[in-house]
Amino acid sequence: MDGKDDRQDTVESMALAWASNSPVNGVQNIIRSSSRIRAIFWTLLLFGCLGIMIEQCAEVIGKYYSYPVDTKLSFTHEKKVKFPAVTICNVNPIKKSMLARAGTDIGALLGAPPSENVDAGIVGTSAPGGSATAQVPAPSAGTASSATPTPSAGAPSGPSVASGTTAPSTGAPAGPAPSAAPGTTAPPGSPPPMGRKKRAVTDTTSTTAASATAASNTTNSTSSGSPRSKVPGQKNARFQFREQFGHLWANLDPETRIDVGHDLDTMIISCTYNGQVCSADNFTSFNNHVFGNCFTFNSGWDSTQTIATSSQPGPLYGLSIEMYIEQDEYIGDLTESAGVRVQIHPQNIMSFPEDQGFNIPPAFLTSIALKRLEITRQPHPYPSKCVNFTREQAKERSVFSSVYNVDYSVTSCLKSCYQYYVIKDCKCGDPSYPFELKYEAFQNLSGSVNATNLKPCSNETQEECVEDIKLQFSRDELSCDCPLSCTDIEYKGGSSFANWPSQQYEQSLYQTLGAEGTHLNNIIFGGGGKAAAPSENLLKLEVYFDELNLQKVSEFESYDVFSLLADLGGQVGLWVGLSVIALFEVVELLMDVLKLAFYKCVAISKSKKRPHSRQIKMQCTVSETKEDVL
Repeated sequence: MDGKDDRQDTVESMALAWASNSPVNGVQNIIRSSSRIRAIFWTLLLFGCLGIMIEQCAEVIGKYYSYPVDTKLSFTHEKKVKFPAVTICNVNPIKKSMLARAGTDIGALLGAPPSENVDAGIVGTSAPGGSATAQVPAPSAGTASSATPTPSAGAPSGPSVASGTTAPSTGAPAGPAPSAAPGTTAPPGSPPPMGRKKRAVTDTTSTTAASATAASNTTNSTSSGSPRSKVPGQKNARFQFREQFGHLWANLDPETRIDVGHDLDTMIISCTYNGQVCSADNFTSFNNHVFGNCFTFNSGWDSTQTIATSSQPGPLYGLSIEMYIEQDEYIGDLTESAGVRVQIHPQNIMSFPEDQGFNIPPAFLTSIALKRLEITRQPHPYPSKCVNFTREQAKERSVFSSVYNVDYSVTSCLKSCYQYYVIKDCKCGDPSYPFELKYEAFQNLSGSVNATNLKPCSNETQEECVEDIKLQFSRDELSCDCPLSCTDIEYKGGSSFANWPSQQYEQSLYQTLGAEGTHLNNIIFGGGGKAAAPSENLLKLEVYFDELNLQKVSEFESYDVFSLLADLGGQVGLWVGLSVIALFEVVELLMDVLKLAFYKCVAISKSKKRPHSRQIKMQCTVSETKEDVL
């Protein structure tokens, strides 16, 4: 029998020997079958089980590569807990007495007193047809001007959080609409936009008067509850008024916005933390386009300042601030509510009180009892796909990290992404956001946008382009790569309220304030010598931990490689009866077959070479014989 037959017989005998003792039960039954029908039955059953096993194993492997996670909630007690940053803003962005310094457009829109309009150089403050718009004196504390009456009881009212913002807002329910951010690069004296649609831009004087008239008519329409203001799908009149003010306000240069707003020294009467007096040095200020001047306690923005920690729970060991809101400086048409906007957030994070804050009212002590929550996520390739950015990496995604030297956050990244597309497509910048091309987040636009010509969006074409960007943003059609942070800190808690000051404490409070100096004495006594009502101007805020227990929410890998192997072994053992040891038996059989094949190949190769060598030897012998003859 030749080598091929020997090899075939040997392989077949090895396979039969293995099959007779195979760990796969179906194979043994096929070999032992006494009839062809039984052999076919066991063969079909074996291949059916193999198919199901392969399908189940593929499902198990797919589960492993989906990287599922589980969430664990744990509680730990800490001896010291970092105290959060607390941002406070007066809900009134601009003081009535400073309207003249805010410019002619805002003065005409909000109804500045005639003397202030004259000082500001406003010309033509009457609308065409002789109807006065901005010549009516501004109202006293909390009341509306006669040019723009306060809405009636039937008109919608509430906190002015979203009103007047120039962040993307299209009325669509989906998508996070970025709100205005502090800081603007609008050059002083640049003409701000005067309206939303179909407005004249060739004559600044007539445009200003028309804007004021439109605002007055808008407010009157809202106040009277006319049917026109209730047309489905139409923008609310007061929303349009606030939106117009938001554009004018955002176009002011940063210095002017700071000067015309409420200042910290006037706003804070008393401040203590952990029983120790705190001052303006403990606050970091920034300007927000919705609320004006805002101040953050324990911000962490300045690396030279020590982060405050809390070692005991309770209001005595937290932050306590008594504030004076200057309600007589409020502008009724602009600010419907009175109080202070508060946001509690981690250090080194940009504050956006218009998105994430809450209001506290005057005449009340508002107590906020906190719990610290720490969230830890798994990085890529797990579903959260979180990333821990360094400060330098954050600057490439968030313009606020460049301007304020803060850490990355999803909110700041989304707002920067929105501004990126405004600059890219509209060739201008939304004045609610920093938009200079020198910032890392916008540097790759320097090739397509002229930095020297980049100005705030103002004309009608640009405004329509911005509206389109807002709509795309709300529909999540912009390519914004803003992953979650792998570690986030949140502060959760409840609030409680009490009347403040009490009747017995009121006189004592006034005496204390009067003894502090002329400034605080003026808080108590107005022009007529009558004490200011606490219900109008005074409030108190307490922020503290109710316990020093730290809550941790952690993601962890729920399906690791050992779980994968266990499931694979279970499927293989269930359907074909294999185990890890049995798999090695199969491997041993394959190795024996390969070894036999290798030896056969070597033998065949040697057998082919032998005749060739004998032929060469014979040729040499014949040649030598011929030479001997010669």
